[in-house]
Amino acid sequence: MSVANNGGYRCICPACGERMRIRNSEAQTPTYKTMYAQCMNIACGATYTGSLTWDYALSPSGLDKPRVVLPVAPSVQRMQALRDSRPKTDQLDLLDPLEKEAS
Repeated sequence: MSVANNGGYRCICPACGERMRIRNSEAQTPTYKTMYAQCMNIACGATYTGSLTWDYALSPSGLDKPRVVLPVAPSVQRMQALRDSRPKTDQLDLLDPLEKEAS
């Protein structure tokens, strides 16, 4: 398990709840990485293997030819469907400027 830590993530040992250190990692694909971690609690010392995956895109890459194109997250699709199904009015939407920046 990991928790937010000043903009990054800190891995927590499932056995004792102390901090873990990622000792090594191996990229299997551009969206999947195998990681090996060790608990920093000397009394515990557990070691684990786990994975990091990128499953969905929240916003597309700005590159002309990105290495991978992930499917759009279902939550993003739902929000877009809700916006598209609203009756058309002349009133500006508060999120319109943010959507144009992301495009």
